[in-house]
Amino acid sequence: MTKMGVRPSRIVDPRKKKVLLDKRLESLYKKAKHLKILCDIEIGMFFFTPGDQNIFAWPSLTQATDWVKNYIASFDKQRPIKMVKHEDFLQSVLNAKEGKINQLEKLVEKKEMEYNFNQLIEARKRFDELEVREIKALINLFAVKRAQLDERAKQLNENVETEIDSNDYNDGKGNDGHL
Repeated sequence: MTKMGVRPSRIVDPRKKKVLLDKRLESLYKKAKHLKILCDIEIGMFFFTPGDQNIFAWPSLTQATDWVKNYIASFDKQRPIKMVKHEDFLQSVLNAKEGKINQLEKLVEKKEMEYNFNQLIEARKRFDELEVREIKALINLFAVKRAQLDERAKQLNENVETEIDSNDYNDGKGNDGHL
């Protein structure tokens, strides 16, 4: 058989109401005390009835009021910190996006200058048709291309010297007359 619960209904008799309230409050106090001990937390409870000036507080009205004030004060201190953290986060996102945009702008400028360079070489575009900004960028591109050519020439010279040295070493080993 299942246990039938008692349906809550409004109690009209003030004496019965007071007895039931005292009984339930004791049960709540006991549970709050156990929870406070088990979980190592601070618990305060307020009970009041509308239209009545009596406020029930556990463990005491002053302790519960102090805990509420401390909680509100700590919340007010943490709120600006969180706002600053959110602002810092948004600033870092903005900085990252600006960095990405700068990289893309440089890449676009590089591609544009390479295109202009190719147009000049293939005689599809004349030098006097370029804007000042494009001319300056082309000068930079020429410098980069010149540095790349110099580096490539240096690598080729090193490769040629290495081949010559290895050929001299092989020639000195003594060839049996075989090719």
